[in-house]
Amino acid sequence: MSFKEYFGYKDSLIPKLATGLGAGIGRKGSLCGNFTGSLLVIGMKLGRKDPKDQASKEKVYRESYRFWDQFEKEFGSCYCYDLINCHLDNEEERQRWLAAGGMEKCAGIVEKTAQILCEFLNKS
Repeated sequence: MSFKEYFGYKDSLIPKLATGLGAGIGRKGSLCGNFTGSLLVIGMKLGRKDPKDQASKEKVYRESYRFWDQFEKEFGSCYCYDLINCHLDNEEERQRWLAAGGMEKCAGIVEKTAQILCEFLNKS
């Protein structure tokens, strides 16, 4: 089950919005897509519906900061390149990474992050 389903969202807008986050935002090695996706999930649970709701916004900021710390403690960084040591925007390098089991490594990070995020949300 995805977090989208868990929170009862039926439309396909969420995966569309998150598509560009993968591989450190469009294969640029920046913030891990798994990490940024987790921040979207925190927003799904705690985020504001009214743009003027500063209290909800501040709560999401605090929780995002706490999650950032937790993610870094678990994986050492929130940055894709630091996690996988590969420039995914370089096709030759990306192919070597894929051949060496890179997707499996990312799948492990995704799985562990989902566990961390579930525990995190239960405490929020």
